Amino acid sequence: MRFSTILLPLAALSTSVLADGASILNALSTISNATTALNSSITSFRADGDPLKLIPILIQSTTLLSDINDGTNTASSSANLTVDETLTVASATLNLVSSVETTLDNIVGGEKLFSSELVSPVIYLNLVQEKSATDKFSAAVISKVPESLQSTAETIVAPIDTAFTAAIAAFKGQL
Repeated sequence: MRFSTILLPLAALSTSVLADGASILNALSTISNATTALNSSITSFRADGDPLKLIPILIQSTTLLSDINDGTNTASSSANLTVDETLTVASATLNLVSSVETTLDNIVGGEKLFSSELVSPVIYLNLVQEKSATDKFSAAVISKVPESLQSTAETIVAPIDTAFTAAIAAFKGQL
């Protein structure tokens, strides 16, 4: 009897939810910070075209991809969001959408500089991977939103898909 008393709480812990709305917000914040850092490196590169500034861009792009994948794992293991959590996540997502659009616009704006450095294929592949990861992250978060708000959530993230599609198209032409 004593043995089962010890194992029962351990079994309950192993099946409990690992994340919640706050965890998703933290993931969004991490992704947002990585996006901002990447954008800063992109605009710095665009300002002077220094080829050495490509290294931070590639590192930050890889970090961003990792952060998005981590966010997907967090969202997937999260409990369903309450309406209040959904509203908070929606607000953070709107801020992230703006940051992603700006970053992707800056990437496309630097296309000629990037192609002169022969890195367009790498940027193209990074964009494709980041779009795929972002789609998975968005789907994981949206699946945790109350069903009645899921179509609104899809509308909120739709501009990210549009921006990625345009950026990928711009660099696909450079291959």
